[in-house]
Amino acid sequence: MIAFVTGGTGFLGRRLVRQLLDCGIKVRCLVRAGSDLSALGRELPAPQAARLATFAGCLERPDAYGPALLGSDILFHVAAGLRGSVPSLFLSNVIGTRELIAQARRAKVSRLVLVSSIAVHGVSRLRRHSVVDESCPLDPEPHRRDAYTFSKIEQERVAWEAHHRGDVSLSVVRPGVIYGPGRDVLSSRVGLQLANVLIKMGNQRLPYTFVDNCAGAIVLAGTAPNAAGEAFNVIDDAPPTGSQLVAECRRRGKRLRVVRVPGPAIRPLSWVCEQYHRWSHGQLPAVLTPYKSAAQWKPLRYSNAKAKSILGWQPRVGFEEGLRATLDFPKDGQLVAA
Repeated sequence: MIAFVTGGTGFLGRRLVRQLLDCGIKVRCLVRAGSDLSALGRELPAPQAARLATFAGCLERPDAYGPALLGSDILFHVAAGLRGSVPSLFLSNVIGTRELIAQARRAKVSRLVLVSSIAVHGVSRLRRHSVVDESCPLDPEPHRRDAYTFSKIEQERVAWEAHHRGDVSLSVVRPGVIYGPGRDVLSSRVGLQLANVLIKMGNQRLPYTFVDNCAGAIVLAGTAPNAAGEAFNVIDDAPPTGSQLVAECRRRGKRLRVVRVPGPAIRPLSWVCEQYHRWSHGQLPAVLTPYKSAAQWKPLRYSNAKAKSILGWQPRVGFEEGLRATLDFPKDGQLVAA
């Protein structure tokens, strides 16, 4: 079996490549020209590295990777733009995906696994403590969220349309916040971070997944026969709260000043910020709005039951073990920053 992977040199992609090779699958990676391959190489013993081939190119230039897709059985689309304007993220995450799917159809690739995000769910109007699972619809107003969420929802739309046309057999993986060695555990789900000051928003459970657990779910989404046509939310068991993360970071010496915003105060604060944004004609960016805040910081319960029942997935690395590995990972003598 041969797998073609985009984004194989990234934080999640490296772990996916390693697990695919562990399963005896040959891997072809599309990497951007000039990408640093050293981190990927360090994770692979020599016998595995011999079954890995890399191809330089970008999604917008199919002539660079189209021939490499020939003979591939599974396409794992992990690469994604994370930051930027709406046009730039639309180009990388939507237009690039559309061209990739066209090439996969020509190459007769049997399965496409798209790595999306749990952020695509429309949770802003859910009641507090509702369960978020795969039956939760995609956000109907992503333009009120952020450019990344908008691009990922459009990316999924393109992929599902291709699936229903019969161009590809699609599985979608929607990870929660991915953490692990080399990435900070204090994400925007905890609050807003400015240098060493964290504006901590509420104390809700966080939809987190350890990077190796997430990579394992992605492998299963590409190899399980009954995964085609399905989407899977990937969140670890017993997710942490923001207070747990902050306490552990401080215990390990991370300098952090915390300004706590209680859960009931988040919506009024967001309303005031939105009103001032309008009154000032944009002098204050609309960082906080009631819609965005409800999507990020409302207390909800996240289910991973479908990934367990259909894929047979189990998060092998528990939270305490994953957090310890993450916080103890050195970078230039300091804890890793985002």
